[in-house]
Amino acid sequence: MRSSKETRIANSICVALILLSGIARLFLYDIKILSYNGIICTFYTSATFIWIFQLKRRLLQPEVRRNLILAAWMMIFWIVLRSLKYEFLPDAGIATRYAWYLYYVPQTFCILLMFLSVLYLGVPYNCSISRRWKLLWIPAFLIVSGILTNDIHQLAFRFPEGYADWDGKEYIHGPVFYMALAWMIIIFAAMLLVVFVRCAVPGRRKKIWMPLIPIGIGLLYMVIFFVASDTKLLLKIPEMVSFVFAAFMESLIVAHLLPSNDRYGDFWDASSIGAGIMDLNGEICYRSRCSVSVSPEQVREAKDHEILLRDGSISLRSHEIQGGYGYWTRDISEIRLFHQELADMGDVLAEENTMLNAENKLAESRLQIKQQNELYDSLAKSVSHQLDQLSELLDTPPQDEDEFEQTMKYACILNAYIKRHSNLQLLYHQNGDISGEELSYAVRESLEYVKLYGINACGIYHTERF
Repeated sequence: MRSSKETRIANSICVALILLSGIARLFLYDIKILSYNGIICTFYTSATFIWIFQLKRRLLQPEVRRNLILAAWMMIFWIVLRSLKYEFLPDAGIATRYAWYLYYVPQTFCILLMFLSVLYLGVPYNCSISRRWKLLWIPAFLIVSGILTNDIHQLAFRFPEGYADWDGKEYIHGPVFYMALAWMIIIFAAMLLVVFVRCAVPGRRKKIWMPLIPIGIGLLYMVIFFVASDTKLLLKIPEMVSFVFAAFMESLIVAHLLPSNDRYGDFWDASSIGAGIMDLNGEICYRSRCSVSVSPEQVREAKDHEILLRDGSISLRSHEIQGGYGYWTRDISEIRLFHQELADMGDVLAEENTMLNAENKLAESRLQIKQQNELYDSLAKSVSHQLDQLSELLDTPPQDEDEFEQTMKYACILNAYIKRHSNLQLLYHQNGDISGEELSYAVRESLEYVKLYGINACGIYHTERF
């Protein structure tokens, strides 16, 4: 599925802002009355803020959203810190040196946050990665601590001639610097490995080219930067690295390798579920094709109890969500038809019982009538518990479809028991005994309904009288 128009516009604006920052560097570098670093910082932070808004709007997994937003803030910190260093801090001062040290905070943590986000590729929405990956924060903090305390031990950068005018003199890289460099290279390589391994599975293989684009651009730019070091380029290394990192993660989102909710309206239109979302002002924001027309009052009322629409054939329920209401409809016409058939059957049975009683009154004597009434009373009393259960099940059927089906199956078991129990008692009253064949019929029918309910059952029968 393609990205939404809103996403494409926002991404285009971000790219345009990055290009404008490069143009500002080329044309405003020699104009001293304007702070080109401040302009570049403004363009970059504006583009990053737009990207942060996009991340909040689209990303589904909270951990990925949190990691990438924090990485975006690290990028902003890096660009702002660099602008402060060149525009407001004194040259070769201690504040400038520590601002330089602080460059390694976003460099170290940003790549780690992106790696932790990439680990969620292919992970289901409600699942998480192993907590052991959090141990990677320990070496990251040690590296940053080692660089920030360089003035104490000089294991990251050593200044043979002292700190005076340190910015203009040669310095020597120490083991802590190489640890920080190795950290970034290893984590970035691991991130690429995870991406390409998990993108190579069926269903994602066709999208593997998308993350390659920003990586290719970044590598090409690095080659040009080092080969033509004297040439004035659009972007410096911090801006280019930030852009490539953000573009790499955005390519994973656009390719839907990281779950996002972009163009969810299309899913609603294609859904076979009758549902919708209404805001607090009563405006229907989303509605599936199968959803019926509802009013804001009906949606609010359906939060407390079921609302019947279209002569009782559609059930409407709603639930309060952040910023409004979510509602759904369900076709209950078949259930209502089933209830009507049960009611008709009850009327027929009542009429038959009335006619039977009338015939009995005409054909039998008072004694026979008395005996018959006693027999019916005995039957009703012996199955009164089952009748009460059956009546309760039919009067208050559950709303869930699966639960309703199981309830009706259980009602069939009760009905079979009532029928066969009554039939056996009548046979015994009439004949003085019960044939094994009749008893086997009763047991067989009961077991059939038990199996329908989901319980395996079988029986072996011998048709003998007792």
